[in-house]
Order: sequence, then C-alpha cells, then structure tokens
Amino acid sequence: MPILVNAVDVRPRVSYRTIQVGPILFEEAPTEDEIIQIPGDGLTLTSSANDFFPLVRLEVWDSTPAKPDEAWEYERSFYAPLTECFVVIDLNGRTQGEITVEPGKHHIRVLCRGRDHRGASQALDLFSPAGPHEDPLEFWVIQMWPA
Repeated sequence: MPILVNAVDVRPRVSYRTIQVGPILFEEAPTEDEIIQIPGDGLTLTSSANDFFPLVRLEVWDSTPAKPDEAWEYERSFYAPLTECFVVIDLNGRTQGEITVEPGKHHIRVLCRGRDHRGASQALDLFSPAGPHEDPLEFWVIQMWPA
C-alpha cells in the first residue's frame, strides 16, 4: 500500500495565467499542450484565469499512489529526475511552497480541476482579490514517487 511521505498545500497568486513548478531535469522533455509548457528545468502550468489564488498540492509518495477521488478535468504523467526539493514559484521568482524529495528518477502525475471557474470568480470579485478565497476556485495536484 502506498504511503504519503509528505504533502504541501500552496496558494500562489496567478499572474499571466501561469504557475511555475520544478525543478524537473527532463532527459527528454515531453510534448507541450495547452495546459503544460516545459520552459527549461520545470513546468509552467497554465491556469484558466489571472489574479486569483488556486490551490496547488505537492505530494511525495513512496510508491505509485491512487488518484484522489475527485473528478479531474486534466491528467498528465511524466518520468524524470528530480533534485532534493520541488517548489512552486511565482513570476517574480519568489518560492511559494517547497517539498523535499529523494533525488533521482521519479514518476510525476499532474492533475487539475476547476478550470471552468471564471464566471464564479467574476461573481465573487469585481476587482482582483488581495488574498485567497476560502474555497479555492481551481485545484492542482502534483504527485511524485520514485521510478
């Protein structure tokens, strides 16, 4: 049975619809899509809106975990070496959250839901919020486990 080694929840402010995570030292970068871009040693996750605070959950497992029970709109898996830490970074280069991982090759699963929240966001705030809503409007989960 897989064991959750560590988990960190982060609420970064989204600017220019991007959330940056890494480092991931791809030996061969996977193809990009409309949700994930690979600009070097990491991933850029494309959010559905600007100026809000999604929930980004980083999870480190000892073996292959089950997907969380919720319905996910997006799922993507990779295989790549990781260094001893994995972080969420804002566009100003500030670390928003960090989790320790065992260096080496890992499986990485990216899940997302709530990308259709744009209408709810506008109904809640006519102007950009100064901080996170109590209930996140968009959810990302990044699961990592040794290869």
